[in-house]
Amino acid sequence: MSYVTRAMAISALTKMKNFHEEIVSLYRCHNMDLLDNLGRRNIVMSQAQEAFFAQALNERYPDAHEDGKTGQPDIIIPSLNKELECKLTSRHKGGAISLQSDFQTLHQKGKLDYLYVIADNGFESFAVLHFRDLTTADFREVANGSRGKVAMAKHRGMQKCSMLVGNAVNVNEMNLTKLRQKVTLARTDLQKVKLKKRIQYWVETPAKYSFELESIS
Repeated sequence: MSYVTRAMAISALTKMKNFHEEIVSLYRCHNMDLLDNLGRRNIVMSQAQEAFFAQALNERYPDAHEDGKTGQPDIIIPSLNKELECKLTSRHKGGAISLQSDFQTLHQKGKLDYLYVIADNGFESFAVLHFRDLTTADFREVANGSRGKVAMAKHRGMQKCSMLVGNAVNVNEMNLTKLRQKVTLARTDLQKVKLKKRIQYWVETPAKYSFELESIS
């Protein structure tokens, strides 16, 4: 069971959303648009994620606190002997979502808990994923030019995930359900053979995931 609850996530997201509205307004006062660059926006909002989730956790775990110092965990909960890394991301232009980590930090720690927040462009809808005990084996290899960042291998990492807000859709299972229904309706043997080949592909392919974001009002 996740020690971060849905109620905690909603509380933190509500504060993040309000803070986002304030800084977007501030940027506009100076003829700048924070939403022009979502990567930069997410960097600006990262500290807010750490602060507001630490506050939400603190209501149940009074010793929970954010650190924020370079090289230190984002949130520490001594009573649970837990360190929680916070990550904020959005969809790439192509629609994909990458859940990344710093390889060296994870390698040194051995295993870590992660709290990923996925936000839409307007910072209105979200998904919150809490992962426990992720290791380097749950991520892909370091790629050239990645500056030490590695992307999660979702077919492994999602087995350790608690969805707090939004929904994770197993694309393989979704496609298999559709294809099996088509097989029952196929009129010719050739159609069935083609459909069964597609079924075999999704059976053998490591699980892919898409994420449905949830509006926070």
